[in-house]
Amino acid sequence: MAIQEYICDTIKYKIYEIDEIPSTNTYLKQNYFRYGEYSVLYALKQTAGRGRYNRKWISEEDLCFSILFKHKLSNAIIAPLAIVLSLKKYQIFTQIKWPNDIYLNGKKLAGILIEDIYKGKYMASVVGIGLNISAKPKVDGIGLPKKIDREELMKEILANYANLIVLPMDKLIELYKKYNMLLNQKIWYKNEMYLVCGIDEQGHLILENDSGIITVETDEIDIKMSILRRE
Repeated sequence: MAIQEYICDTIKYKIYEIDEIPSTNTYLKQNYFRYGEYSVLYALKQTAGRGRYNRKWISEEDLCFSILFKHKLSNAIIAPLAIVLSLKKYQIFTQIKWPNDIYLNGKKLAGILIEDIYKGKYMASVVGIGLNISAKPKVDGIGLPKKIDREELMKEILANYANLIVLPMDKLIELYKKYNMLLNQKIWYKNEMYLVCGIDEQGHLILENDSGIITVETDEIDIKMSILRRE
């Protein structure tokens, strides 16, 4: 396992590079007590990657890594922003599909898995990022439209993460709204139509209709079926 330090402003990441592993998130969850904060596990190949609800992440030489945090952050907001802002540097303009996906031209480019660890109290968080280098036709996933070195892109994401951590919450939410593909769209949710009117500090979706305002915490919303453009 190769190890290198990568310093971004006040954060010193320690990157552990491994040739192959079943899941970077699973490994860090099981071994978080062995590693310091801002440890990064970067896998050249991941054989059993996971998404939300234990969905399989198909990895074919994609960018797969996980970051370990030992204090609470607004990762649900910061992680997708770090990816979107990093890709923007390469003139790749993406959007955030709430709650944890990055979309390019209507197809999934990247996914995020955030897992908090509690042992009676909060211990740590593992933020896993999987980004398609090549297209995934079987799951309607798109690949990068241009060649970018995987490690270079990972470091760009880590640098943006460090920059975003220090921003106040109102600025983070402002940025999140800017890149959120659902904001100001009408969607069907539990047999009712709602307007997506915001996002809160926990990364929850705020919906509104004539019956009032509700907050959606973790429910999956199918973008393909639910979005209705406002007239």
